[in-house]
Amino acid sequence: MVADEKHRGALAAINAVLVLARSLAYQGKSVELADVLDVAEYLPMLMLESADRTAEFRQQLVGLASKDARFALAVERFDADN
Repeated sequence: MVADEKHRGALAAINAVLVLARSLAYQGKSVELADVLDVAEYLPMLMLESADRTAEFRQQLVGLASKDARFALAVERFDADN
């Protein structure tokens, strides 16, 4: 699970990841896109687990941002006070 107070931020972060993934697709960056989609499919699963996975959720976003600075938007959305 992701902490209750982070649900909106988590969904906003997933939205950012998917929007940026679409951009990679339009650019024809299939290898990078596959890496991003691996994370994108894992994020909702973290939200569904019974144990608190908030920190891991954020770390997945940070990992994307470390590979491509544009994904810092997803981290910002997750960290924003909602």
